[in-house]
Amino acid sequence: MNTKIFKKLIPLTLSSALTLSLITGCSAASAEKSADDSGKDLQTLRVAVMTGQPDQYTTFIGTEEGIFEKYGIKLEITEYVAGINTIDAVVNGTADTGEMADYALVNRIGNTLHDTNLVIFSELYASDILSGGLYVAPEFENNLAALDGSKGFISMVGTVSDYYTSVAIEKLGLIESKQNIINADYSTTLAIAQKNDASAVVAFGTSGSKYEEYGWKLAVSASDWGLKTGSYLLTTSEFGKNNSELLGNYLKATQESIDYINANLDDVASRVAARYGVVEENFKNDWTSRTFGIGTSKDGADYLNSIEKWAFEHGKFPEDYSVADFYDTSAIDAAFPERNTLNK
Repeated sequence: MNTKIFKKLIPLTLSSALTLSLITGCSAASAEKSADDSGKDLQTLRVAVMTGQPDQYTTFIGTEEGIFEKYGIKLEITEYVAGINTIDAVVNGTADTGEMADYALVNRIGNTLHDTNLVIFSELYASDILSGGLYVAPEFENNLAALDGSKGFISMVGTVSDYYTSVAIEKLGLIESKQNIINADYSTTLAIAQKNDASAVVAFGTSGSKYEEYGWKLAVSASDWGLKTGSYLLTTSEFGKNNSELLGNYLKATQESIDYINANLDDVASRVAARYGVVEENFKNDWTSRTFGIGTSKDGADYLNSIEKWAFEHGKFPEDYSVADFYDTSAIDAAFPERNTLNK
């Protein structure tokens, strides 16, 4: 695949079928080799990126700036609409690595526990959420206790929204089983709020500002509740074992791409807007709200384990497990050994 071309796939209906039928698949054992125009040896790395997420932007800018080639990598990039789709691509062997958000990762491993060959080879970012929080219909702004038994909390079922909604209900001191949870997808959540068919929602960034446009109020900020979010890079155990140097170089190139974006934010925002149609200020706000941290850390694993405990206790999968068992640190040890604090 030409690294200048991003093939956009919308596998919405395919995702659930892949999740069920391709659990035991695996990616190529080792990467193919080629050469660039100067004759320099390159290794192909097939990356599944998520629409609007950091890996989409790091691979885009890193490719345009020749950063990945600098580290001997020829990227083949495929774009998907959600993390579950990127990981389906890794599992079924059409990609070597992909990004996945915290809750989706925990849920995916928990529901394929004894059949999965997925491993985490680095964190990408793990941040306090600096924008958004609990938005409520205007009549509840100064009376959060009245949310108890009200029209309900909007939640995108099967996503991290489930987790944040549950945390919000707990923080409010309400009994979750007594609340009306309005399951919706992304395309309908705002419509529900606009029609005044719900009372509250947890939302962040650009999504949160949309609720404010409909008159909803930010009642509790995410930072006041200490809400966090994170994203992780995954591969298969076989690919990780056979390609630790390649994945290590990918991490080095990703870090350099992050550094480039941070140093040239206005220019990058303009290029992202031209390429993807993202509003420049939205890109800059979302990008700078994250704390990037390539590495494998005990803090990152502990954070995932806290989500795992919640998910297991809420019946999201049948068996308790330790997320730390699904780390492969060989790539980070090859790239940034000082950033591996998993067992420290």
